[in-house]
Amino acid sequence: MVRQRVLALALLFAAFLALVASRAFPFLDDISGVAKTAITLAGATCGLAGVWLWLRKTPDSEG
Repeated sequence: MVRQRVLALALLFAAFLALVASRAFPFLDDISGVAKTAITLAGATCGLAGVWLWLRKTPDSEG
């Protein structure tokens, strides 16, 4: 359960960094639209996976 939560936090942090990278840095004007889309999709995937891991029930927590 603890490993699952740590991994979820790492994924949520990665999603946050992807959000910051896609919005805040001025050097993103120099990269292509495909790279911006890839950053956004990777961030969304990390965010969804992090939420899923955080909310997932383990077999020992049934009840």
